[in-house]
Amino acid sequence: MQFKRAYLAFSVSACLASTVYAESNVIEEIPSSTLPTITVKAAHDNTQYAAITAQAVLRTNTPLFETAQAISVLTSQQLEQKQAKTLAEALDGVAGVSAGQYGRRGWDDFIIRGQISSAQTYIDGLRIQTSNNVLRSEDISGLKSIEVVKGPTSVGFGLSLPGGLVNLTTKRPQAETAYKGTLSYGSYGLKEGTFDLNYAPNQTEKGAFRLVGRISDQDDPTDKVYFKNYYIAPSYNFDLGEADDLSVIASYQHRKYVRQQGIPYSNGQYRNYSHQLFFGDPDHGYEIDVYRLGANYAHYFDNNWIFKQNFAVTKTDAKGSPILASGRSTLPIIKRSINNQDKQDINYALDNNIQRNFNFGSIQYDFMTGLDLMHERSDYYRRNDTINDFNVNQPSYGNIIIKKLGAPTNEITYSQYAGLYVKNTIKIQDHWIIGLSGRQDWTQIKVDNTLKQTKIKNSDRAFTGNGSVMYRINDMFAPYISYSTSFMPVTDAGQNGELLKPETGKQTEVGVKFQALNQQLQGYIAYYDLTRKNVTETDASGLFSIQIGEQQTKGFEAEVAAALTSQWDLSATYSYIPTAKIKESLTTADIGNRINHIPKSSASLSSQYFFNTDKLGWYIGAGMRYQGSRTAQRSTDYVELPTYVLFDVNAGYEAKHWGANLSIKNLFDREYLIGTTPNAQLVNWGDPRMIRFNVNFKY
Repeated sequence: MQFKRAYLAFSVSACLASTVYAESNVIEEIPSSTLPTITVKAAHDNTQYAAITAQAVLRTNTPLFETAQAISVLTSQQLEQKQAKTLAEALDGVAGVSAGQYGRRGWDDFIIRGQISSAQTYIDGLRIQTSNNVLRSEDISGLKSIEVVKGPTSVGFGLSLPGGLVNLTTKRPQAETAYKGTLSYGSYGLKEGTFDLNYAPNQTEKGAFRLVGRISDQDDPTDKVYFKNYYIAPSYNFDLGEADDLSVIASYQHRKYVRQQGIPYSNGQYRNYSHQLFFGDPDHGYEIDVYRLGANYAHYFDNNWIFKQNFAVTKTDAKGSPILASGRSTLPIIKRSINNQDKQDINYALDNNIQRNFNFGSIQYDFMTGLDLMHERSDYYRRNDTINDFNVNQPSYGNIIIKKLGAPTNEITYSQYAGLYVKNTIKIQDHWIIGLSGRQDWTQIKVDNTLKQTKIKNSDRAFTGNGSVMYRINDMFAPYISYSTSFMPVTDAGQNGELLKPETGKQTEVGVKFQALNQQLQGYIAYYDLTRKNVTETDASGLFSIQIGEQQTKGFEAEVAAALTSQWDLSATYSYIPTAKIKESLTTADIGNRINHIPKSSASLSSQYFFNTDKLGWYIGAGMRYQGSRTAQRSTDYVELPTYVLFDVNAGYEAKHWGANLSIKNLFDREYLIGTTPNAQLVNWGDPRMIRFNVNFKY
């Protein structure tokens, strides 16, 4: 409480003092003509291999090199090099991140710094969903970049788990008229087409219109499993004059797919059966529609203040009847149930902030304060019906027999919060950079069980903060230390129907940022100590949630991305997590165990070389992904996941108006386990060799 009062007093006094000083001196010294240097749009990030800033999550154009927190940015060039089709594939290889550990179930699953962060997905800086039952997979064809923030983010984004978040920045209208399209064909019947149409009638971003879209259809290596995806996103920049920016974007995504389930571990007997085994039914899948409308507004005042507003409404309709393994099965017989689901979500998110840079000669002071609001309504119906068993030795489909109807549940969850935040950054003599930020959140969770006619409600408030000190030695190295906290209300009910306590977290991080080659090389090395309390999980019965206790992760990360020359791009990452343990648990036997799916070591290396300096003509590329051994356990189930190394290659040719590319992922067709289901009863095989041929057109 003393820290909170001291922080608030500092923020208010600093703001008042800065404003008084600015009114008497600074405004006269800094004419309005300097505004363009303050409002850099970072257009260079579209063409640069290594990102210099992450505007959506930082809310300013502060360089990553001067940010005392580990942030990874996958630029458009890196995403194209990865040839990723899903968010999990794009995140594979990012330092400190494990992605797709639950298999190809059609959702975005990822772990950051040892903590599950799948529900921590943002678009253009706004959270898209608070519910843990995500059932979502964001289309990445409409993205300009992906920003991964490691560690607690509550001070900037309100309720969040301490591992980190993933922010997706969408493609917006550009100043140059251009038309692009891609056709792809590949393994397992992949057929895909994308288009990107940008019209700038005045050769400026003002008044420009952009339309991006994707149609995709692919079977899975598992029999009967498929994924169909349709996506379209128009956006428009209004021309409101030099002092105002307004951009709107809408998107629609339709997905239809059958969920890949894996195979029961069954004391290691899974090794005796085909990787293509499917124990569900091709008529029991998912259909999901996602509608989104967003707007970004900025006003630049004559006295150098900047007001920004970011708004989005997202509506998700998800229906599914997947067939799941029911309880522990002993091969060749698999017990099954139909998990009937109908989930209707609508989320409203709004962020307002005002910011300014004050120049006091040898001291630069950046001030920002804002109000963040969110309201979500989630209507979730579920019913598990027991059906006939599946004999692996005699697979048969289309003969579903319902043996027992399950008891349905229907809960409407209302989540809302308001957060007031202040961010102070003081730069002294171009060397010392001191950050002090804080946020006060007010949250309310209400759950209406429409079938039982019961209502539960819980309100919480919390103060979270971040403090950091960085020393910029020169233009190449900047060591730092930071401390931050997090807060996350829980929407899950316990055994007695009560809402559980909020989850909290804290982290200390020590690292060094580095850059070189005229900022064409960007990277960091960091050590962190992270603790998560009141960890919430679904009980083994699946009927309610429990808070199992406390988890701690400690580790090192290193990451670098560089355009070494005009022809050679390189990225490399390494993560070492020696400590990822359960410190407190309701199950005494779990104390000291390692957290599921967390390798001690992981690494990636990717390189691409163009034979011509203008990047036209031939090019080649190669990559390596290493994942150390992991474990997964729940109750009496225990699975060992061995180490694996995968190699990827690609080659292509680029002309002025067309190009062609051939990529091969998992070149040597390595068999490996990507992970298990959350209950550690089913194991999931990773992707086999995948070949993809692309042809693109650009005008």
